[in-house]
Parts: sequence; structure tokens; C-alpha cells
Amino acid sequence: MRAKIMEVRAPASIANLGPGFDVFGLALREPYDILKAVVVQGTGARVIKVEGVGAQRITLDPKRNTAAVAASEVLRMAKADFGLEITVRKGVRPCSGMGSSGASAAGAAFAANLMVDVPLSQNNLVLCAAKGEEVSSGGLHADNVAPSLLGGFTLIRSYDPLDVIRVTPPKDLGIVAALPDIIVPTKEARGVLPKSIDLRQMVFQVGHASALATGMSLGDLALIGRSVRDMVIEPARRRLVPHLEKAERAALDAGALAAFLGGSGPCVAAFFDRRETNGDDISKAIGSVYEAEGIRVDSWVTSWGDGCRREKA
Repeated sequence: MRAKIMEVRAPASIANLGPGFDVFGLALREPYDILKAVVVQGTGARVIKVEGVGAQRITLDPKRNTAAVAASEVLRMAKADFGLEITVRKGVRPCSGMGSSGASAAGAAFAANLMVDVPLSQNNLVLCAAKGEEVSSGGLHADNVAPSLLGGFTLIRSYDPLDVIRVTPPKDLGIVAALPDIIVPTKEARGVLPKSIDLRQMVFQVGHASALATGMSLGDLALIGRSVRDMVIEPARRRLVPHLEKAERAALDAGALAAFLGGSGPCVAAFFDRRETNGDDISKAIGSVYEAEGIRVDSWVTSWGDGCRREKA
């Protein structure tokens, strides 16, 4: 055991990113959750308190709480001889499309991994966090927990075995994350997805996904902007997020490089070039669409972030 108390910051993330369903993810600089883990006798982990935005929606059941499951998986895999009690201060609203459950799972896994004698490998750590999020989303996917843990842009090359690749995005990549006051549960958003796609759609998705990953690697903002397109997932989910297309058009008209559904929604995300704009006009343009319909919007004008970090004592 390397520490008895650990406090960490776990950021929001945006997954899918156009054509990258269950593969691509991007860490945000803010918002974020704060988690505190304390060593106790016994085994496994449990969350004893959740506060902050949307806390009332989160169960403390250790078998269904994402943070508890993720930390317990780390302790089990590392053969730890102690347990953890965790408190969570939510800054990422549940059912937002901004990786709320992923942030809590990633933060808990990250904290536990800092406390065990022999830390897990990157891929095993991501796997533990993904198992935590699985109890919330209904399926094992790592496209939120990977960027929340590792920072930057991540892609899942394989789920069996899990193989995560991290890429440092362009430094001038700005991000707007606008969150209308609409609830879209992840399980519902996954339930509307098509069971199959045709060859034309597959070719479109592969081409745009490959170009987006290349743009991230090369630091080519223009290539990133024209590659964030999705012929399959966003069209299926559009009906769950009112005014999505209008909001995306408003963002593009205000200078965004790309505008798209963040994760499973209702987050409306946009990329912009920080050398050309500070992103405020884009944020206001998206917000005005929803405010005209009487829907409140929270918005962050931010950039990509570094992933989970230990808070200073």
C-alpha cells in the first residue's frame, strides 16, 4: 500500500466523435469529478457519499455504482489486501453525453491504482474502469473511460484483447460542449441503434474515421473538421435530442470546424481553431437555439485535457 488517502480529479470526455462509435474518445479540460478514496479494512470498494450535480440519480449500491465497481476491479486484479471507501463530488452531470459515469469510474480506478503496491498496466487499468461503467451503460465500452484516464484523444484498436492507443491532439483544438436540459439515458441511446449497416455506410465510416485519426496525429485541424461526420449512429439518435441539427448548423455558421452529437447526447459538441476564435460565439449560437425553445443550456468553452490527475494535498 503506497498511500492511505488519495484525492483525484477525473475529467469529462466526449466519445464517438462522428464516425468513431465505441472507438474514439477525447478528454476535456473541464468539467470534472473529484473523488476521494480512503483505505479501510476488508476487501473491495464502496462509495459512501455522492454530492454535486445530479447526485440524486446515482446509486450507492456497490454492485451498481460505477466508481465502486471500477475500484473493486483494480483491487482484485492487483491482489490488494485492503478495501476503499470513496466519496464523489460530481461536476459532470449524469445522462449528459459527456462521460459522467466514465469519469467516476476512471477516477476511482485511477485512485485505487495509485494506492496498490504494483500498479496495473495501462490496458488493464482501462479495462477495470470500463467494467465499472458497464454497470451503468449496459455494455462494456471504453471510449469514455480511456480518455478520462489517459487524456488527449484515444482510440480502441481492439476490445478482445483490449488495446488502447493515445494520441496527443493539436494544441489549438478548441472544444465547445453545450448541454441542454434534456435527459438521454445511455441505455436508451444504445437501444435505438441499427443492428446492421450496408456496405456504402461502412466505407463512409471507415474513411472518415481513418481521416479523423490521421488529423489528430498530424495536428491538421482542417482535416479533423471535415472528418467528423457520421452516417450511422447520430442519425439513429437524432430523435432523442430535439433541435440537434439546428444547433449544429448554428455552431458551423458561428465559425466551428465541426459540430456533432457528443457521445449518446444530449451534449452538442463543436470543434474550433483557437487561433481563429475563442469559441464564445459558437457557444452562444448553440445556446440561443435551445433558449428560444425555453430549454436551459450549460456550456463549456474549453480544450482537450490531460486525463485523471492526483489533486495536491
